[in-house]
Amino acid sequence: MGEQEIFWKEIKKIQTSVVDMSLLKYKQYGNNIEMLLNDVTYETIYKIMELFDGFRNESLRYEIVNKVNGISVNKSTGLHDCCEEHLNCSDI
Repeated sequence: MGEQEIFWKEIKKIQTSVVDMSLLKYKQYGNNIEMLLNDVTYETIYKIMELFDGFRNESLRYEIVNKVNGISVNKSTGLHDCCEEHLNCSDI
């Protein structure tokens, strides 16, 4: 299995996980679609950042590099740790 195929398999697992979790909790949001969408996108982004940081699968860790200047955005810090301070989410 190629590297890209492995990557997309992990992304598909994240999508399935977030959809399943959201379906279990969606009634708790009532009519607040904005809060639901914030949480769905937050969980998706968080789990992708965990994938990049190597927390979802021990054999996978990715580095995100700005191709223009060569600077890595996750060389020295875990991106998943920064989600809460930058993204909207609820307490549900």
